Amino acid sequence: MRLRGFIGMVALYALLVIPAGAVAPSVPLPAIQPGYKPTPQGKDEQGLWLEMQEYEQQLMRSPLLVRDPGLNTYVKDITCRVAGPYCADIRVYIVRNPAFNASMAPNGTMIIWTGLLTRVSSGDELATVLGHETAHFVRTHSITQWRSIRKGMAAGQILSLGLGVATGVLLPVGESFAALSALSFSRQQEAEADLLGAQMMAGAGFDPHASYRVWDMLIAEDKRAVDKGEEGSTLLRTHPESDDRSEVLREWTTATYGPPPAPRQDPAFRDAMAANYRLFMDDQIDTSRYSRTEFLLERHAAIGVDPALIEFYRGEMFRQRAGDGDAIRARDAYAASVAMGHPVPDAYRNLGYFYTKAGDRQAARENFKRYLEVVPDADDRAMIEFYLQDEDVP
Repeated sequence: MRLRGFIGMVALYALLVIPAGAVAPSVPLPAIQPGYKPTPQGKDEQGLWLEMQEYEQQLMRSPLLVRDPGLNTYVKDITCRVAGPYCADIRVYIVRNPAFNASMAPNGTMIIWTGLLTRVSSGDELATVLGHETAHFVRTHSITQWRSIRKGMAAGQILSLGLGVATGVLLPVGESFAALSALSFSRQQEAEADLLGAQMMAGAGFDPHASYRVWDMLIAEDKRAVDKGEEGSTLLRTHPESDDRSEVLREWTTATYGPPPAPRQDPAFRDAMAANYRLFMDDQIDTSRYSRTEFLLERHAAIGVDPALIEFYRGEMFRQRAGDGDAIRARDAYAASVAMGHPVPDAYRNLGYFYTKAGDRQAARENFKRYLEVVPDADDRAMIEFYLQDEDVP
């Protein structure tokens, strides 16, 4: 299909998804066709693609890659719904990093951090981010910024700027990927990705009002953290216009698609996350950013995550924070978890440690024994049996 014809098709499709009488959005069109590859005339772009492909091979071997088939299928399916004809050009990788971020390389390598998945609360909100990144891809923003940064910086500066910034994959990176990792898109490019991404997700049947709800959530989390003395979000520091972008999206989606629908839970999203919830929350707890963890647990409770898990991770948060009164708060949270009939087994073990320290050997033994009954092949069985040495352990 010729580019002119393809653009005409996209423009027609855009009109079809806008309700009658709505204000026509000023949304940019894709700059490339599906199946796009760099031409021989674009040698710098060809070289960048080759380096991205090499990096992608490293990424596929990373121990931090989340390989759960169910979650990957869920995320890829939403990506394909949003990306439409560009689906085959995009490969999605979920990487263990508890911060909120996503990135898209010019060759279609999309990286989703697990911290993003713990913060969105539905397929609609996930589609917001996937649509935004896909819009950067079809508008060729990365290669545009890459060319701009190469003009103004020496190679050594590019490398030092990019190392460790955005991939979160802890792999060796070359000059090109380092620079891409450090890219900060222009206000115009971000606005284009916001609107085009929201239009793409709406065309795929997702709620476009989720586009500003994601920003509202990130801003609220950051305010909670800063008010409690924690460091502000790197993402929001690099996107200082976040409040403005949220408001623009709110006004545009309301004018274009009407008022937001009533809030709804998304069991499919919750189910897709369930098998990995503990892994992702263990990583979040390890950040020692307790006000952010508390914020996330409140959101998770609101979307119907298992209350026993919520209470267990409240206990973990208090235990690791170890402030005044936190030991009692942790005990009470663990006790609430085990009282729900399907607790996290570790709650019994941690209660055993609490009561051991408090000098209540009877309560400690009861919880340690219950832990071993639930997890008879526990890795720490020998240690638990040490605490139970005065008891006969079956």
